Amino acid sequence: MLLTIGDLIDDVLVRRAGGLERGTDNPATIRHARGGSAANVAAAAAASVATRFIGCVGDDAAGDALVHRLERAGVDVRVQRGERTGTIVILVDDEGERTMVTDRGAAAELGPIDPSWLEGVDWVHVPLYGFSSEPSRSAILEAVERMRRPPARVSLDLSSVATMRELGTDELRALIARLRPDVVFANRDEAGCAEALAFDLSSVEAYIVKRGGEPVVVRVGGDDMQVPVEPVEGLIDSTGAGDAFAAGYIAAAMNGADAASAARAGAGLARRALAELGAL
Repeated sequence: MLLTIGDLIDDVLVRRAGGLERGTDNPATIRHARGGSAANVAAAAAASVATRFIGCVGDDAAGDALVHRLERAGVDVRVQRGERTGTIVILVDDEGERTMVTDRGAAAELGPIDPSWLEGVDWVHVPLYGFSSEPSRSAILEAVERMRRPPARVSLDLSSVATMRELGTDELRALIARLRPDVVFANRDEAGCAEALAFDLSSVEAYIVKRGGEPVVVRVGGDDMQVPVEPVEGLIDSTGAGDAFAAGYIAAAMNGADAASAARAGAGLARRALAELGAL
């Protein structure tokens, strides 16, 4: 079973019709969707592997709706309840690039996790967002360390340049030392930030760098491979594409694929996400 731990959040997607003019009305297409990186990975992977999600949502109607949506995607959902469900406003431009304004709300309130929720897990995936503040940071670290006995494979998504900078080199090194991830995912900007922070990822089994329309770099045992990606026709929105990639990669790896083949599977699922508004 794949377990993801992190955020389940209400995404407010705003696709602008042209530029954003300050101080007046701006036409746009606006809709709500289920979001949160960890939840996105769980939903996208659920068609291929048994999947569980652990997080914290508000004790409110928004939290109830998000849990229901994730369960309908085939995910075993285990949530704690906090004060109010988090929200992300996502501004999507004409090229499909997104800019996010984030209020994690209850997602940041995740506390110690019931050990029974961790049973039967073969792979645990954690986005960096969950480590941005306490108490969720300690709760996730303790859960991952518990699942090392017996061993589960661990993947980490670097998720956000802003979060990486906020944590800084020393904290990132401490996280890697405690998590001991087998696989680390990054996009081009996050990989550049890791390099600028002198953040050493040489110890991980597989380091996967997504580079938009350019080949994915797969580093295994210090050797780099480039995995081509097919071009995307009619790109709509990049929201959740990285999460879809991680889901496709992990599901393929859990089913026996090597790193290059898993990256191809990840790229295929990400391509689907790019053709939709919001995450898969």
